[in-house]
Amino acid sequence: MTYPELERWWEVDLDVLVTTAIAEATGDVHSTVSAALQSDDWIEQWADALYAGAGELASSAERMEYTCDERLKRVKRQAGVVNQRMGQANALLKAQRSAEGWDLFPAHLKDARLSALSILAKHHVGEVKQLRTEEHSRRSLPVSSHLDYPSDVFDAIENAVERGLIEVPVGSAVRALLSMPPQEFTSVVAGDVNLQRERCDELRHPLVLRRWANALEYLRDQHCELAGVPAEFTTTLAKLDMSMMRSMRDEDAWAIINRRRFVRALAPRWRECQMHKRQLGRTVAQRSGVLAEPWREAERAVREELARRHPEQVEALLVGFAPFCEPGTTRIPRGSLTRQARNQLVRELKEALADGRWRRLLDGP
Repeated sequence: MTYPELERWWEVDLDVLVTTAIAEATGDVHSTVSAALQSDDWIEQWADALYAGAGELASSAERMEYTCDERLKRVKRQAGVVNQRMGQANALLKAQRSAEGWDLFPAHLKDARLSALSILAKHHVGEVKQLRTEEHSRRSLPVSSHLDYPSDVFDAIENAVERGLIEVPVGSAVRALLSMPPQEFTSVVAGDVNLQRERCDELRHPLVLRRWANALEYLRDQHCELAGVPAEFTTTLAKLDMSMMRSMRDEDAWAIINRRRFVRALAPRWRECQMHKRQLGRTVAQRSGVLAEPWREAERAVREELARRHPEQVEALLVGFAPFCEPGTTRIPRGSLTRQARNQLVRELKEALADGRWRRLLDGP
């Protein structure tokens, strides 16, 4: 089947996507399908489907090994191929997220002059406050919290729903989940993990994401402890000792195998939850940025005026950033200044402004 024939099924049935991802890993799909899975539209879902498939294959292999099923060798070979493909998908996804993350970085982190103006504004606090008051008055801008962005992503998402930045219906099913006692809600989440075809779509609602993530963490801690494995979201568990398993009562052995299957099934649900969180977080940041633009324009004007008043200090700060910029520009390319190095540099430049050592930067090496 080609991608156009499969697309609508991928959108409504995770099992079809998982089956397709496994088939693609073995090279048994149409070229349009492979290209689509690796596209920006599907790469996250492709990686998650491979993750779910890898977990299910690993659990199937354990069941087959315990029962001496003759299909074991084929399933193990298939699991190895899927795991290899999952590594490739994760590498592509990591590169995509890195590029997206850089695009979403605040502008002042990618430009030395904007960074210098930010440091300057923090040094001349009183002067900036007065300039800001004048600029807001000149532009008829009221005092606003549009520039305040919650540091917690779940807070930001929930706040965006309240403000109408994310428009989603809040039906009776969502309200029921939000009002459920913890134990009952956790049971819903556990059922969603176990039953791929009967997923609870309301768990993916922006207002429910926080409770979903917390419940998944609770289930991970509880079931990993009972299974005797580290509390991690992973499909890769320590190999079972089949001699020991066969020495147990059959009922106890199956309990261990099924618990390990549940632990593996938690991992793709966690990845899916984090995917929704990332996507909504990006949406909130972008839409909040549009609303905040008038205030940001005013702030840029304030800092430019401050720079005109203190040109030598701006020049000194630019000298400090120069080794990390593209030659002849103030652009800071990705990777040239790590977070740790940047924090250290900003700290040193702030201290230089405070004690007057900034003049030494103008004297050259």
